[in-house]
Amino acid sequence: MEKLRAKTARVPVKGSLGTFSGVFTPSILTILGIILFLRLGYVVGSAGLFYTLIIITLANAISVLTSISLSAIATNIRVKGGGDYYLISRTLGLEYGGAIGIVLFLAQSVSVGFYCIGFGEALASMLPPDLRVGSQVIAAAAVSFLFVFAWLGADWATRLQYVVMGLLVAALFSFFAGGLVRWDRAIFAANWLTPTGGSNFWLLFAIFFPAVTGFTQGVSMSGDLKDPGRSLPLGTFLAVGISILVYYSVAVVFAGPYLAAL
Repeated sequence: MEKLRAKTARVPVKGSLGTFSGVFTPSILTILGIILFLRLGYVVGSAGLFYTLIIITLANAISVLTSISLSAIATNIRVKGGGDYYLISRTLGLEYGGAIGIVLFLAQSVSVGFYCIGFGEALASMLPPDLRVGSQVIAAAAVSFLFVFAWLGADWATRLQYVVMGLLVAALFSFFAGGLVRWDRAIFAANWLTPTGGSNFWLLFAIFFPAVTGFTQGVSMSGDLKDPGRSLPLGTFLAVGISILVYYSVAVVFAGPYLAAL
């Protein structure tokens, strides 16, 4: 009986998530996050549209090359749970995997605070003066809320991300609808080049770059995927490709009417 239990315990549990829910959705939600809504307008206003498009291109070139490497690894080995750590450790060795895995763990922890603080800043600015609270308080409440879903498991987190996806699509639709209506060719031409007193190019690149690192969220779900070898490359490339188009188009709209409205 004990031998049967031990043998059963070693049988891996097959994941239940597909490409859309397990890779594409968490990746696209992380890429189209705080930088898009709170910092891209600043980058366009400080660098001008021309240099902003260069920044977006350079940053996404790094993410595309990394996605190609990820796809090559995922299609040549049997991917199990562990996400980035598993892929790195099985490619470069356990020593490198362990060292980089610690850094990835810390990066994930910092990113949670990064996105929650951004959410807190945005929500705090929209509250009426008599209900105004600190962004740190809102961020702490958001972390607590997300902790509950993480504790409940991937199924509950997947359901929540569909709600967030709907809100994201609605926000982008509202942005483009309002921006294109107020389009002004003269303002667009004035915002094409860097304005006088604009910020340093590489400083703006550093501000924008965290926006393109979110594609690794899909890799983190490797243990919950039905077919990681297929879902990881397909979902990652779809998320990166669509996000590139969104960032280019949003930057163009920022350079025209939206900056005038601000």
